[in-house]
Amino acid sequence: MTDLHPTFAAIIKRDRSEECRALPGQTLVASHCLTFETPDGTHLVQLDSTGAMPIPAAGETIVVHDQPVIVLSVGTAYTRTEEGRPMLYTQVVVDTVA
Repeated sequence: MTDLHPTFAAIIKRDRSEECRALPGQTLVASHCLTFETPDGTHLVQLDSTGAMPIPAAGETIVVHDQPVIVLSVGTAYTRTEEGRPMLYTQVVVDTVA
């Protein structure tokens, strides 16, 4: 077995820690926060949900509040709360459709 890169080792260590574990008998549903912003960083909208929402792909045309926009980039962070609930944070940079 080869040595893991320190980044991968840190991910495994954190996930195995007690801080990332649900209590016995606890059912935890993921929470997802999507933020949409313009290329210059102007915040457009934040959507919070219980359960994961679809994550758009770069180059895809989507509709945000009835307005078509093109997705320039997407970044998603995956983590857990202290109670063990999975959390997703997604930042979507969009621009107007030409």
